[in-house]
Amino acid sequence: MDLTQLRQRIASLDDHIVTLPNELASYSLEVGLQKQRELKATNADLQVYVPGQERTVLNRVATLNHGPLSDQALQAIYREIMSASISLQKEVIVAYLGPRGSFSHEATVNRFGDSVTYSPRDTIDGKYPSTNCHVTYGVVPFENSTHGSVIQTLDRFRTSSVRIRAETYLKVRQALLSNYQLSAIKRIYSHPQAFGQTKQWLSQHLPSAECINVSSTSRAAEMAASEANTAAIASTMCAKLYGLTIVQEDIQDQSDNVTRFFVIASESDKATGNDKTLLRFTVDHRQPGALCDALRCFKDNGINLTSINSRPSLQHPWHYYFFVECMGHADDASLAQTLSDMNAYCLQIRVLGSFPNQGQHQL
Repeated sequence: MDLTQLRQRIASLDDHIVTLPNELASYSLEVGLQKQRELKATNADLQVYVPGQERTVLNRVATLNHGPLSDQALQAIYREIMSASISLQKEVIVAYLGPRGSFSHEATVNRFGDSVTYSPRDTIDGKYPSTNCHVTYGVVPFENSTHGSVIQTLDRFRTSSVRIRAETYLKVRQALLSNYQLSAIKRIYSHPQAFGQTKQWLSQHLPSAECINVSSTSRAAEMAASEANTAAIASTMCAKLYGLTIVQEDIQDQSDNVTRFFVIASESDKATGNDKTLLRFTVDHRQPGALCDALRCFKDNGINLTSINSRPSLQHPWHYYFFVECMGHADDASLAQTLSDMNAYCLQIRVLGSFPNQGQHQL
């Protein structure tokens, strides 16, 4: 085919590309209406974001893909289609920690696409998916592969009534942003943690630049955009948001720095056969072996533990909540039996959520 014929063929395909997503959207609307009819009697919230179904769709897309587009590229297109579809079923507002351009913002957009409404928050509020504040879902950082668990999130889970609905991973990639060439940069703004993650690169490429700590990488980008001979260390998302040029990508010293986030909602997703569960419990600290006895219930029922954290309960001094993450769904028979067995040793048990095991396949 010559160039004209190629363009005609592309135009013909464009017709299908416009028609098929709209056909998918019409079915999505019908799905939403059927869900609403089913939920009318129970007065439950309409859950338009179904991570188990999302994973099934994206895995199928990868299986059907024969190129030349990569699996990641095709899945990104489908994620936007799903984002638009769930927004037709219901107004979706997703809250996240930090200002625009934060890594929490980036992780949230990667998960929910561009068709939902985003609401930045200054603090981690464990109750923000609620009718009171008109937020549908929330995204909170839970742990980092370098720095460990996020204490603020654990502390919110002490009293929160929300449920974990999904997990998502984000590789932390720092970039040098500026509207000036590298040789002209005299001053750099960033968050102290970002400076700590880029020490080697800075000492090699900008050893004489003044490094100034600010409250967030987003704030750093905002300031760099308005000052001469200034740069910011921030995410590449900040370049677009604040009108900066990416001088250098991936300047972090450690390439495998990953943060895991939780999507929180009013209820968890259904079991998929490959899930995780996070629960919180307390034991009588005066009883010798109480914690050991509680944890043995997991082993006795063949449940694998993936993490254990403890935080002061704030009920009285030296009394702790234990946060345990394990494989399985709370509705699975083996985990349900585990929770039942734990009642003999625990003062309180609460399932914070069961969610599909995302692993790190999206990285």
